[in-house]
Amino acid sequence: MVLAVDKEISFPTLSRLVTRRILECRGTFFAAVFLWKLALLVLTAQPVPSNDAFFYDGPVVNLILHGKYCNPALAPALPISGTEVFCAYPPLYQLVLLGWMSVFGASAMSAMVLHLILFGICLLLLLAIFRELKLPAWPVHVAAAFLLVITFHDRPDSLAHVFGLAAVYAWVRGHLSRVGIKQGEALEGAQGGGGWIWSMAAFLILGLATGLQIGGIYFLLIWFGVVAACLFCKEIFPFAPMSALVLIPVGLIALVAFGFPHLWAGFAEHARQTPSLTGLRVPRLAELLKMVRTVPGILAVAALLPVIWTRRRQAGQAGLESLWLLTLACTLAAMAIVGASMFVLTPNSVFFASHLQPLIVAGYLTLASSVTASGYDPARRIPAMPRGMRLQTVGFLTLALLGAVRAIGMSTWGLACATDVNYSSGIHRVRAEIDGCPSKSTVVLSSAFLYEAARHEKISWIHSDWMAPAQRGATTMDFEALLSLRPAKILLTQFDYFRRFETVLARLKLRPDLVQLEVTNTAQIPAPDSFPAIQKVVQHISWAPVVVTLQWR
Repeated sequence: MVLAVDKEISFPTLSRLVTRRILECRGTFFAAVFLWKLALLVLTAQPVPSNDAFFYDGPVVNLILHGKYCNPALAPALPISGTEVFCAYPPLYQLVLLGWMSVFGASAMSAMVLHLILFGICLLLLLAIFRELKLPAWPVHVAAAFLLVITFHDRPDSLAHVFGLAAVYAWVRGHLSRVGIKQGEALEGAQGGGGWIWSMAAFLILGLATGLQIGGIYFLLIWFGVVAACLFCKEIFPFAPMSALVLIPVGLIALVAFGFPHLWAGFAEHARQTPSLTGLRVPRLAELLKMVRTVPGILAVAALLPVIWTRRRQAGQAGLESLWLLTLACTLAAMAIVGASMFVLTPNSVFFASHLQPLIVAGYLTLASSVTASGYDPARRIPAMPRGMRLQTVGFLTLALLGAVRAIGMSTWGLACATDVNYSSGIHRVRAEIDGCPSKSTVVLSSAFLYEAARHEKISWIHSDWMAPAQRGATTMDFEALLSLRPAKILLTQFDYFRRFETVLARLKLRPDLVQLEVTNTAQIPAPDSFPAIQKVVQHISWAPVVVTLQWR
């Protein structure tokens, strides 16, 4: 078959047509973000596994390498989870990780690839939700910029977000079926969608079984959405699936608490040491700055959404009821966790809302465009920007740039650090240092290096964050823990050394009667962690280990 080509089409015209076609696709910039993360992983082995990574991965690594489901790196602080059975957290993530590492190996790189795949699944679910709601391409492109805020994904949170977003997708499908509308197209009627609503409940339960905090956010979101749909869209409340959503998690908790008291004791020993609730407090400046950097899009939508809510009736927004429900439910749930992280929960809880940010921003921009003079046409695929929205769009892109400051650092300074000491070189140095340790000695390591240490049976490998039971407000805990453990080596990431151990080791140097120590920083290019002014802005992007050798008297 011969394809006829119009010879009159010039190259600039063809280029514009191709560009236009690319921009018509909602997934263009989602794909770009994923490819950026893939390149970052391949070229620089980032994001470097953070402090909690081996806390959750360790029991699976130990099971594969040594045949016991516990995490010896936690033994000084959590004796049940460290020496008997890991029960500090719901187990579904570890089950998925076990299947993955059984095939691809128990290493830091293996875990990092898994989390990249889980992130990719989250992107596909977000795009599926946008497709169901038939959002135009341009607000989806703007929302994709907020994906750059998500630079930590090495905890069970990655899998919990997959289940949570799957629950949101199922709810959207079920809602559209139940009201008999899919952007103006008739479906099976008001009693439809039962299968999707049950799927929603199942995914939420799986999310809660993966991560209590993340599952709790999506639990709030779905309840907000379902109740709002009943109040404003006259839906029939789905008693059976919503009851199951409450009763099954409660039943599972009761089963563990009363049927397996030892497992419950292991969960409690962790919960006592790292409680999510801090008590009522006034947020500090650093916590407020973290909130603004992490969820700027959510904060902006929370401020602007009431304005367009008052104008929705004049605009005539037929077909946008489902989008209103989703945007309002997501914003309420996100603001609930953001507010709680400032006043009653640990400040890092603000990160839990980051995966909702693209949903909230894309939903708001679509709704805002519908109240402008140009209106909103769901059949319009061309990603042209409605008049009156350009200023807001520039504002949201600016906020995304603010939130992406660590992503920018990973792509620039992180690349420089990788050319200095890459993943392979860093792990090789860690392996060599461990091989040189006396038999039965203790080595304290950062989370990122524990995957390698776990292969060694002749030493005791201890997590640098769990050298002793956690004590809130204690200022000498690490110093006293080192005196108790008397490690032969301490192998730290740049982040851990400058964040936590530099002052502790300086204090230890003042006690030559107890120990002689030598600190070797293998980084030739200083990591941002070494600069106090920026270590909270760009951090944890270097694989260069800091080697501390100790000789105890």
